[in-house]
Amino acid sequence: MTSNPLRNAFQQDLSRRRLLRAVGFGAAGAAGAGVLSACSGADSGSEETTRFVGVHDFDIDAQTKNVHVEDGALLMNSVYKDLFMCTGAMFDWGTHEWEYLLLEGHEWDGNNLIVSLKSGLEWSDGTGLDADDMIRSYAMRVLEAPPWGLGFPQVKDLEKLDAQSVRLGFDDVFPNIERSILKHRIVSKITYEGFGERALKMVNDGVRQGDDEHGEWNAEFIEFNPDSIIASGPYKFDDAQISDARITLVKNEHGYLADTVLFDEVVVHKGDNRQSALLVQQGEVDYSTMAPSAADQQAFQGVEGFRWIEHAGYAGAGIMFNYAAKPELKDVRVRKALAYVLDGDQIGQVARGEAYSRVEHYAGLADIQAEEIFTAQELAEFENYDQDQDKAKELLEDAGWTLKDGKWYLPDGEEASFEVIGVSGWGDFELTATQVEEAWNDFGIKTEARNVPEDNPWGIWGAGDFEVAVRHWGNPEQPDHWGAFQMNFLTENAGTEDSPGQSFDLNVESPSQGEVDLAELVETAQRAQSEEEQLEALKTMAIVFNELLPRVPLWTYKYLSPVVEGVRVEEFPQEDAPGSQNEQYQDNHVILALMKGELRPVE
Repeated sequence: MTSNPLRNAFQQDLSRRRLLRAVGFGAAGAAGAGVLSACSGADSGSEETTRFVGVHDFDIDAQTKNVHVEDGALLMNSVYKDLFMCTGAMFDWGTHEWEYLLLEGHEWDGNNLIVSLKSGLEWSDGTGLDADDMIRSYAMRVLEAPPWGLGFPQVKDLEKLDAQSVRLGFDDVFPNIERSILKHRIVSKITYEGFGERALKMVNDGVRQGDDEHGEWNAEFIEFNPDSIIASGPYKFDDAQISDARITLVKNEHGYLADTVLFDEVVVHKGDNRQSALLVQQGEVDYSTMAPSAADQQAFQGVEGFRWIEHAGYAGAGIMFNYAAKPELKDVRVRKALAYVLDGDQIGQVARGEAYSRVEHYAGLADIQAEEIFTAQELAEFENYDQDQDKAKELLEDAGWTLKDGKWYLPDGEEASFEVIGVSGWGDFELTATQVEEAWNDFGIKTEARNVPEDNPWGIWGAGDFEVAVRHWGNPEQPDHWGAFQMNFLTENAGTEDSPGQSFDLNVESPSQGEVDLAELVETAQRAQSEEEQLEALKTMAIVFNELLPRVPLWTYKYLSPVVEGVRVEEFPQEDAPGSQNEQYQDNHVILALMKGELRPVE
């Protein structure tokens, strides 16, 4: 499967979090009534049954039960996946420490990674969960992994050491290469018996993605849709309680932490962003990671027991330039001036309501990450691009632009103009584009906003079919900071005839760092043998980003998840709880607290 993990992560995230334009509750109340009626039907079980209730926009007809594929599998793009398909470990993004789940631990022996399972694990069908499950799952992932990824693509061979342990051999080890292995979701050897053993043999014979043997295997694998999901976690699917409106997960007596969780069932209602908000307002849902509109955020305030759970954001939205379409943007003074015209704080408020954070450091990293690798004194030296229209005017005039009768003209006398594209249906992108349009027009730069279809903005961005685009910056894919610069510099910047993207030259001249090869620095930040060398590369890229501003960060995602306490759940984790800095879709600390018995039902 040749897909871009960064693109897929953002694509999946946005498909879950598309915002509607702000509408009042009354305007959509009638439309949502049918949803509420369908979702709040008679509960299963007795009155004594304790339930944790969530919501997700699943599709039982379109989605499969091939959970090893994950993308397109039932509930596997939701936070609830951890409840039935555990990862080997979860990562604490604040402390940078591992919390092992199915795994007992891992260690390096030269270029060999030794990964060991906890003893006594079982699948929901009562069979043992052991090294055979682990090694076959790893082998399938090696075959699926594109060569430009990190972790599984670098695995050269696999060996079962004993009933609980597997050795993964590498040629070139570098810090954190094991991250994807530890976070991998092991699947049942019985469910995948037609694929796992074949994959293991192919991997150890040197077959990789794109080879003929892989193509034959993969053609079967992507069509595979087992009858049921064999679960490793504390809950499993109740096939009798799967409908278009709701899915019920029941206790998996054989599962990991089954004797620790305190809720008998987990119910997941079907609902998109608007429908999920209505369910929260009706008290039907305890916890939602869907994206509410600004109006819905206000309506939540009247729900008894409501409060926000804030999940840290490691990416945001801003504007991406096409340097080939608009050569005037190659002048850094112009880029900075365009940034100084904009009020990112206001744009974020309009686009996301409360669910955004302002950008403080403009380092190309989320502020929370920049503050990890720089001191406060170092960050004080960074240029701040908060709105300053006098400075914008000064920069444009210095760049040879002229202002006449309220309009800006380029050095060659042509009137300055830009088209800014958002994405239809992505309310936060639409609202960001229209605000950029309004601000630049008011400043005297002719600007028109339009929205491209939501089915493939990635193709449009990659092909360079834009002048200025509302686009992500930073990266929520993993807590390795280099991912932000891979996003900022390399994504949509292939430089090929078919995929020119931004057409941004990665060999730059930095005022403080001199000549810099940004592509080389991204690779160094990924693969350097020492954390010191990685850190130096990261710092250099952050400084260069701040000095040259190749794209403009406007706001950062702040994932505000509504929770309701006192109805079914006694209390949710507090702001400073362990894991509170975790990314919500990868290492969700609320779901981990549920698994560990730290969420209690109301008595």
